[in-house]
Amino acid sequence: MKLERIPLELLFLLVNRRGQVVTREEILERIWGKGVFVDSENSINTAVRKVRRALCDDSDAPRFVATVPARGYRFVAEIRAPKITRAEQIRARLPGAMVGRGRELASLLSGLDYAASRRGGLFLISGEPGVGKTRLANEVASAAHAKQMALLIGHCSEHDEAVAYLPFVEILENFVDRAPDPGSLRTALGDRGHELARLLPKLKSILPELPPPLDLPPAQARRHLFNCFFDFVGRIALQQPMLMVLEDLHWADDSTLSLLDHLTQRLSDLPLMVIGTYRDADMNLTRGLAKTLEDLIRGRLATRVRLKGLPRDGVAAMLDSLSGKSTPAVVVGEIFGETEGNPFFVEELFRHLEEENRLYDSSGQFRSELQIAELDAPPTVRLVVARRLARLGELTQKMLATAAVIGRFFSFEILQASSDADPDSILERVEEAEKAGLVFSVADSPKARLGFSHELIRQAVLAALSAARRERLHLEVADAIERTCRAARESKYRRSINDHAAELAHHYALGGNPAKAVEYCARAIVRFSDLGSNAEVLAQFESGLELLQQLPDDDRRAELELDLRNVAGGTLGDSKGFASPEAAQSSARAMLLGRRPGISWHRTWNALYQDLFVHLTRPELRKACELAAELVALAEEHGSTEHLADARTYWALARMYSGEFEVAAQDFDQAWALLESIANPASAPTPNSAGQMPQARTMLWRQGPRQNNRAISGWNLWFLGYPDRARERMNVATAIAHSGLKTMLADIHGYATYIYELRREPDQMKARAEARLALSTESGYAAGRALSEIYLGWANALAGDLDGGIVRMKHHLSELRAAGFEVAAAYHLALIATALGKAGRFDEARRTIEESFSLIDRTGQRHCEAEVHRLDGELLLAQRTSNAVDAEKFFRTAIEIARKQHAKSWELRATTSLARLLAKQRKHDQARTMLAEIYNWFTEGFDTPDLKDAKTLLDELNE
Repeated sequence: MKLERIPLELLFLLVNRRGQVVTREEILERIWGKGVFVDSENSINTAVRKVRRALCDDSDAPRFVATVPARGYRFVAEIRAPKITRAEQIRARLPGAMVGRGRELASLLSGLDYAASRRGGLFLISGEPGVGKTRLANEVASAAHAKQMALLIGHCSEHDEAVAYLPFVEILENFVDRAPDPGSLRTALGDRGHELARLLPKLKSILPELPPPLDLPPAQARRHLFNCFFDFVGRIALQQPMLMVLEDLHWADDSTLSLLDHLTQRLSDLPLMVIGTYRDADMNLTRGLAKTLEDLIRGRLATRVRLKGLPRDGVAAMLDSLSGKSTPAVVVGEIFGETEGNPFFVEELFRHLEEENRLYDSSGQFRSELQIAELDAPPTVRLVVARRLARLGELTQKMLATAAVIGRFFSFEILQASSDADPDSILERVEEAEKAGLVFSVADSPKARLGFSHELIRQAVLAALSAARRERLHLEVADAIERTCRAARESKYRRSINDHAAELAHHYALGGNPAKAVEYCARAIVRFSDLGSNAEVLAQFESGLELLQQLPDDDRRAELELDLRNVAGGTLGDSKGFASPEAAQSSARAMLLGRRPGISWHRTWNALYQDLFVHLTRPELRKACELAAELVALAEEHGSTEHLADARTYWALARMYSGEFEVAAQDFDQAWALLESIANPASAPTPNSAGQMPQARTMLWRQGPRQNNRAISGWNLWFLGYPDRARERMNVATAIAHSGLKTMLADIHGYATYIYELRREPDQMKARAEARLALSTESGYAAGRALSEIYLGWANALAGDLDGGIVRMKHHLSELRAAGFEVAAAYHLALIATALGKAGRFDEARRTIEESFSLIDRTGQRHCEAEVHRLDGELLLAQRTSNAVDAEKFFRTAIEIARKQHAKSWELRATTSLARLLAKQRKHDQARTMLAEIYNWFTEGFDTPDLKDAKTLLDELNE
């Protein structure tokens, strides 16, 4: 529409002062200027008529410009700003000068230049809430857009517990939603789509041909997921240099921090700059974040940009920019004193005072004095927000209350489902809140998510609610989430209710329904276990246990507690150690609950299963065998092949530790036959249609019965005298674990470490131990880490670093034993004793070997008993040749034990040691006869050092 200059300027003036009276005197001064002679009555009236004509407005029933008799005019229509997303806002911005942030901005812009030249890096922007971290990141994002760089933005959230890896999920979700068609999305994801679906299950709906994610244990699944996400990001960055912004890392879960660390380690070769923002106050630094920051900064993998409050002159410049005027020193002083230079506080306080007409006098200039306390202006941002909320409509305030309960970020879908209003009404309320600057859009997709413009705003909304009101809203939100998930089953954008499990547990807990909260805690544990998020699993477990205290001690509570302990058992064992007090106490409690009348056999079986692992790792082998036998009987009674196969595998393991190698071999083979008969074993428990956790298998099932059976049975085969078959069996286990991947199970690395140590192949042993150490450290698997360190210490000793190896082995063995983990500790003590003997520390070596014997007698783990006797004999000989008689007794005892156990590999070693001693005593015939007998028994493994040593000695005896 065409409009002349003067009426157009009048329209601008009225719109800028919407809802306020603009006097005729002000119109005259602002449009025509001071001292200009003009017929003001006719000129103003003419300009107003032209505005009304252009807008088709009626002076008697004005929709836009209303006349205020004897005073002036007021613009009365609603002003609806274009609704744009956060990314669009950034793309629409031009980089501009930031008040007081020139040095920090320059540092970040240099990072963009480095990234554009394929030297990516991580920059961490820290500071207190509201100090301008997001504003600074937005400036860099605007500059990146100007450089034609791609933008990926994700947020962490305090109350979005339902989603691990939240910022990366948001990034992936936005990318998927922007894909023009499935074909383009399929090309962009490459061959990583099926694994990325772990983060974003709706990918399976969009691309139904995706194969299921690989069935890996939690730690290994997480590592593979990290590699896939890196490949996905790297592919995009190589096509177009990229900036990734991760906001509010102080709320990041441990999984997000681990993935960030994984990306950072490999950024240097990519045209990718990553910016992370976080609050750096002590109360905001979680242990995980503090550790991550320390590692990144100490490793020179990140550049930290720390923001502080603006100085007084910075506040003055900011106020000048906000007002368009020069701000008097007294006003600057009052606002600076009230806000301490926090930019968010400064702006919010300025907006409030401006809206309340407390900043300017009638001439539009700053007041000469500004005493905030006297004007009853809010002393904190919370009060500022509360006053701004009061100016919103009642329905909008109710909508914001519901949104605040949902979380910092919330979807329109859940917001609508939580309300009794129609979509258009909700949109109007959202738009009103957007105009007030309280919320904004954070994603551009059919399922757009909204967010509060600052967490403090959300907290201010919550603070205004009564406890009863908050409780009711939490229940309404939980119900809305459940209904939305059920209604969206056939939608392209559906998400399983399990994706919201932790969120639902949170809402039901605060909504006064602890029983449902515990149910969802159990389901959240399953979800986080899938993602390898051990810290989140343990957090949900502890939360569930606390919630149980609110329930009466009845059968329902017993079932809920048993479900909770069963699904968390595997992660608790991995993180704390299966022999740890925490795991033992939880197992004992589960056993007690599992024995109650009326408990389903599945739940009882799972409780027995976890208790079996406690007794295996301590070890208390007699009790472990009893539990395994009970598990077998229970599985047979109920006809469950899966349960029977798993029970037989670990019964065989208990027997192997007891030195019953032949019986164990039979059990391993029977278990394998059962496993082979299962066509498609499920990998994890999932809730049934009633929302309850089925008890068909525990988290321990995820450790992989097939690969574990092959690996452990291979270990057993070595004892029986089949070193090559042991290695072959290990290769089968490895192939199962690999499933075509480069990544491996930590446990499979562990079993391979043991087998290669027994085969006396130190290079392979060391490589497997190092691989296991890396995986165990990443996943928080304490026992796996310590066991790896013991074998790496043994590798040090074999390489000549006796003192370093001894210290390393002793330290980590003590760490394991302190946690109650004494599996194979007798053998590890023997290794330490051997290294001590090589170092000439014979007295200490003998004390250590005696401790090994004591441990064997106490625990019954006799799988290494023959070897400990042999090593003791070797120590005696190394100490003094006069100890030959005693040494011979130890060698003969070792042979006797080995023969009773059918442990041919131990028998070969002991016989070789004895034959060598007899040869020195010139008893060649006796030595040759006994050594030839055991050597000739072997049908494989002739390239192993044990058989080579025996053959060399035989050849010498035959000369």
